[in-house]
Amino acid sequence: MKRVFLVFLFTALFFVDSIAQDRLNDYKRAKTLIGYGNYDEAMDILKPYMERSQYGMLSNYANYHYAHAAYQSQQYGLASATLQSIADQKSWDKSEDAKYLLALSYFQEGKNKEALETINMITNSSLKREAENASFEFLRDAPLDFLLGNAKKYNENAGYRLALKSQLDRKTILSSNERTVHSELSKASDFADGLQGEKNGDVLEIALLLPFNYSGGSGVRNLSSGNFVFELYQGILLGVEELEKSGIKVNMKTFDTARDEEKIKSILVDPFMRQADVIIGPVYPEEVEIVMNFAENSKIPFINPLSNVDDKLQGLEFAYLFRPSVNAMADGVVDFARKNINGKKIALAYSSSTRDEQLAKQVQETATKFSFEIVKSEKVTGRSLIDFFREIDLTNTSGSQADLVVLLADDPNIASSALGFLESQNVSVPILVMDTWLYFSFANYEMLQSENFYFIGNNALRLGGDKVTSFREKYFNEYTAYPTFNSHLGYELTQWLGSVVNSAEGYDFRTNLDKKGFWEGNISYGLDFKNSSSNRYVPVLKLENGKLEIK
Repeated sequence: MKRVFLVFLFTALFFVDSIAQDRLNDYKRAKTLIGYGNYDEAMDILKPYMERSQYGMLSNYANYHYAHAAYQSQQYGLASATLQSIADQKSWDKSEDAKYLLALSYFQEGKNKEALETINMITNSSLKREAENASFEFLRDAPLDFLLGNAKKYNENAGYRLALKSQLDRKTILSSNERTVHSELSKASDFADGLQGEKNGDVLEIALLLPFNYSGGSGVRNLSSGNFVFELYQGILLGVEELEKSGIKVNMKTFDTARDEEKIKSILVDPFMRQADVIIGPVYPEEVEIVMNFAENSKIPFINPLSNVDDKLQGLEFAYLFRPSVNAMADGVVDFARKNINGKKIALAYSSSTRDEQLAKQVQETATKFSFEIVKSEKVTGRSLIDFFREIDLTNTSGSQADLVVLLADDPNIASSALGFLESQNVSVPILVMDTWLYFSFANYEMLQSENFYFIGNNALRLGGDKVTSFREKYFNEYTAYPTFNSHLGYELTQWLGSVVNSAEGYDFRTNLDKKGFWEGNISYGLDFKNSSSNRYVPVLKLENGKLEIK
């Protein structure tokens, strides 16, 4: 497993029970806001608690959390200045944690000497090891002259020694002094001992990266209830809670990418990113590519929770889609046509989204291999869809040009237009659409059943099932709102992860996926990642007597 740095345990570790409960309310709220990534507001709330004359020992904890929020918001100078006043308080039980965070802050400021001096003062063996890991990460590209010049002074730091050796290894020509140093480092069998060791196999550690404050917000607290990121996040939180209740230990740390490249880069140097068993998110293409490359280099499984587009995954070993890829969905569509349709003529309509354009192209290629004829393939909008239906004579039962119509779109405008048109017609031709149409508020089950619709399963939910009903009740009790599809998706994602990697099964993600094969699903119809980097299971569903049945 990956080598680790210490996680910033800014909750639970620093509890002080000598302060009256009413005085701690805002203090606790500030810690919660930090967990949500709302750093500026948390820092404002913490300021009064930082006064030692009023809050005594609690002020040390408040200063630590304030510094942690400053660090996370890239205010490294402010973080180090805040920590200097508490890191040397030997009587405080968390002074070692403060030293560790202070060293990281110095490294981020480019103050390598100050960081290394601070690490020398850490006596806790576990924190010392994590600090040495950090030393390697921050110094691996430091000026060689600096590393050589201070080699004797910081020789006890295993990360420092490894950073120096890695730089010397890259050189083709070494000076006599460099050869001597390199020889000494190579002979020392324990030079990287501080960077070795196994991850704690008792805990599933998840790094969650989502764009919480994109479009001007400032963390989870400012996201509206209709925001898809917020919906996904709430489902994930409830899923983690359920895993913990079932006995699986989970440590999840949440990061706000802000859909900002520089912010993402700062997240990727966070120590937790090296110890994570899996990375979930982000979701936007420009973010995904950066994190996906990091995950590949670090050999940490990365999961895109929402996308079906897999063109960037080619050749990568550690990148996954939680949902079916475009290729898997196309195979599902054609397999349905082969088994259920009389005739060989298919009409394709698709939206302008990248997913739908790629899916339409792949369906066409796959269908042609099985001797199907694509009589029409057209990009449509809500308005132009009616013309598409008329051009293939869809309302002419005996003379329709297509034996199957495939509508590839999650766009509610296209769905609304289709339903409005077909409701007044008597159409017998099967119409295959995305399963998202089941969740549109304007599409009642009676309408969807009577119009001969079939639904392409895209991590489809067992609507009406006992487990889905139970989840909806738990979700409502927790958030006083009913879950959207994204909330269901986030919940199922964590349930699946907990079944794949845990203390009993081990943490070899790829091996466990292949061994597990098809997973029955908790609230979905199931997942299958055997020999695949995406969900291969794409059932086609139909409403019959008010229930969804697999065809």
